[in-house]
Amino acid sequence: MRTTLNTQDILLILRQMPSSILFKCPERGHVYASKGFERDFGISEMGASQGQSIVFFDPQTKTQIPENANPFSMVNSGKSVSQQLRLQTDSRTMNCFVKSDILNTPLGDWVVLRVKPNSTELFADNSKHSAVSKHIVFNQLLTDFSSKLITAGAHELDSIIDQALAAFGEFCDVDRCYLFEFDEQEECMSNTHEWVAAGVTPFIDELQNIPTDTMPFFMSHISNGIFKVEDVSSIPDSAASEREMFQEQRIFSILCVGIMVGGKVYGFIGCDIIGSPYSWKPHDIEYLRRIGEMLGNTLQNLHNKKALQKAQAELLEANKQLERLANIDGLTGIANRRLFDITLELDVARCIEQRLSLSLLLIDVDYFKQYNDTYGHVAGDAVLQKIAETLTNSCVGSDDLVARYGGEEFVVILPDTDRDTLKAIAARILRNVLFLDIYHEASDHDCSLTVSIGMVNFNDTELESEHLKHGKQSASWLVEQADEALYRAKNSGRNCAKF
Repeated sequence: MRTTLNTQDILLILRQMPSSILFKCPERGHVYASKGFERDFGISEMGASQGQSIVFFDPQTKTQIPENANPFSMVNSGKSVSQQLRLQTDSRTMNCFVKSDILNTPLGDWVVLRVKPNSTELFADNSKHSAVSKHIVFNQLLTDFSSKLITAGAHELDSIIDQALAAFGEFCDVDRCYLFEFDEQEECMSNTHEWVAAGVTPFIDELQNIPTDTMPFFMSHISNGIFKVEDVSSIPDSAASEREMFQEQRIFSILCVGIMVGGKVYGFIGCDIIGSPYSWKPHDIEYLRRIGEMLGNTLQNLHNKKALQKAQAELLEANKQLERLANIDGLTGIANRRLFDITLELDVARCIEQRLSLSLLLIDVDYFKQYNDTYGHVAGDAVLQKIAETLTNSCVGSDDLVARYGGEEFVVILPDTDRDTLKAIAARILRNVLFLDIYHEASDHDCSLTVSIGMVNFNDTELESEHLKHGKQSASWLVEQADEALYRAKNSGRNCAKF
């Protein structure tokens, strides 16, 4: 009878261990796993070749642990290991607590890594205190997120969502956690936030503007509040395309809950497991739903704020439009008499205060009544529109105001304009009106429509005189002076400008 162990015997014993361990034979470089490890990681049977595909990650930085610094190498160099790591196999990736041991045998020392997945530790009978503590800590995190979300502005929301997804993903030990938003018509959905565990490929860039009609099975469930799949292969053949899409991404289990905003589905928050089926625990669903409700309440508040801001902006724009309409002449589109009166009073006061000169032009279309009688009011309106455009183009000062004074009369306010400049502007207007080449058989000037202009110019000393002490009286007095100048222009044969 054989009384000594050989390498195969030791391998067989370790392979049958119900606890989750990884081990290395001193004679070989291969990594082997116990039945307990295979059970926890959803592996039917891990051969030596699969053992070589085990990768260790730092769960915080998500960076891969270099070969010379992984637990086996650390033990070989004489160091012990007792730390949190993330293990990736061909089937599953999980956060685990890894502790090293040395098994002394007649055939040499074997390196053994005891691997305790976080989810296993959380629900083990002998870890009740640990489970309760973790739940308390996570609930406190949710309370903190809820407090932050209550006062969060739109610019803070992204960071809080990222933190909440990371907290849930790490607590429930899932591979991905994400937020999707639907467009207004629920025709497309986009991945707006994503957390992934170490060693997991992010998909946020690829999951943009996905047509919802390509996922009817998913949409029918999420519209009712929850989409829960413990084994993707169980998705019915009627949704084969959706099942295949999940399988292409090696997704085995999915959990999503809808987010309601404004009485409709805004989007959903979800998570998935890669590599092996997983039975979702009641607390997975409850915590994900709580995060979804918190986000929904916050997004609802932001939605309400945006709606209020939009209404306020529309009201402000409407008021501006009303004000504009109250100050703009409906026919010509330039300032009306009301805006002219207000502006002239303000300009008189400003020019006195800043010791500036102030000029005024009063312009009348010559023989306009005869034009209307001959060519009709539609043609007359067109003439007034052309004259208004010509006046606007002839006055280039940023503070100048061109207004329709009434009927066929127009007025131009020219602050900080001296006498010579005023004469040049008036001459330009007379010339530009003639360039319009509007036929008017009653005109005294080659049957062309013309205008007459009354000019007024006062310097700061004259504006401060006894005649111009009060704003309204000053403005009225200036208009009277311009009207008298216009009368002189008409008596001088029209198509001219007079002071």
